[in-house]
Amino acid sequence: MSDRHFELPAHPNLDYYRKRAKHLRHAYAAGDTAAEARVADVLGARERFLLSDAQFVLAQEHGFRSWAEFRAHVESRAEDRPVSRLTGVRPGIYASMAGTLLAELRRGDPGALRRLRAYVPRHATATSAATAELRDARLIIARELGFPTWRELVSFTEKSRLDLGERREERRRLHREAEALLAGDADRLAALTAGQAGTLLHMLACPETIPGVRLGKALGVPRAAVEVLLGKATDLTLPLTWAARSGRVEFVRLLLDAGADPGVRTWGGTPLENAVHHGNTEVVDLLAARGIVPGALWTYAACGRLDLVRACFDADGGLRPDAARARPDLADTGAGFPSRLPPTDDPAEIVGEAFVHACQHGRIEVVRWFLDHGVHPDVAPYLGRTGLHWAIPGGHPHVVRLLLERGADPSIRDDLLRTDAGGWLNMIFTARPHDPVARRLHELIGSG
Repeated sequence: MSDRHFELPAHPNLDYYRKRAKHLRHAYAAGDTAAEARVADVLGARERFLLSDAQFVLAQEHGFRSWAEFRAHVESRAEDRPVSRLTGVRPGIYASMAGTLLAELRRGDPGALRRLRAYVPRHATATSAATAELRDARLIIARELGFPTWRELVSFTEKSRLDLGERREERRRLHREAEALLAGDADRLAALTAGQAGTLLHMLACPETIPGVRLGKALGVPRAAVEVLLGKATDLTLPLTWAARSGRVEFVRLLLDAGADPGVRTWGGTPLENAVHHGNTEVVDLLAARGIVPGALWTYAACGRLDLVRACFDADGGLRPDAARARPDLADTGAGFPSRLPPTDDPAEIVGEAFVHACQHGRIEVVRWFLDHGVHPDVAPYLGRTGLHWAIPGGHPHVVRLLLERGADPSIRDDLLRTDAGGWLNMIFTARPHDPVARRLHELIGSG
């Protein structure tokens, strides 16, 4: 999948939108039903539809009061399109999300108002969401998913579902080739096309994509057969990203040795971001050895690079501006979380993000450094999850002990699952309650 949205250039300029307005006017005049629906959504029924009207529709679709405001916005910045993370979700799901959000806006939910102000320019200074409309809620959902308008979100969603169906059919057709991969049949694999080799590598990157096989940190198939596929495939970006998010340590190592670029963003982030968000510390270490991308306070902390963490602060202890050039969002990499509320520029929030990811990956020296410099052990920059919540899934008793010693409260419940530290422990280790790590964590949290 491309890392750009299908119908937008990487850096659209005003001429692009002028042409889109002209196209809308001509389509409306020709009786195009989609164009008529767009116009009706903003202007209602129209006997005359001028170019200025088309420009106004585009501005409104992007959340602006007027074409003049929209034009000024486009001319003031080059808009780089973020990566989509859609995987075949029906448009109706997003419509339902927009309806729920509209209800939250109408009842004055503070978080919903914060989202409205962040993503709908004409409401940027609003103190109340009472006048918000359905199209505003839709625009918020689209912007949180990386799309400039609702229309483009729906269009891309429909295409992504078709693409997903095609990929599933391709995997079904490659059933025998998958068997050849498992058996190490290099001769059969050598006859594949570059596209087929890439599909098999993508399948190998996921724990259960190959029928009847559960893959883990080990490669799980004959290395020589994988090397045949690596020699034929032309794009290793997607396999690397999925291997990183799946914790396929040895496969990540092979992909990197074969020349896969760890700095490419796809499916919501770089391979490193995917590995960090999914808690795959061994993969994080592998990727960090090749370069930390993106370079920011939270990634340095997740990688355990205390030297780089320190370098994010000036001599007076202030946070340097480039420390926050990238911000984490678990929804970007499909870790099963909703989009966070729009992040603020508050240095305490930025530091808190780095702190919890250091806890997540067991980087005790970084955690201790933050605590020594005034970070509260119960800081919860998003999802209401404290350092304890983050440290438990990875099985980091040394971090849990340190947090408790510094006053962390194990009774705090997160915002999403409404579960305290003990509940998280039971949930994560329910299938292996006698695990030595689980026992140690129980002892620590119980005494805490």
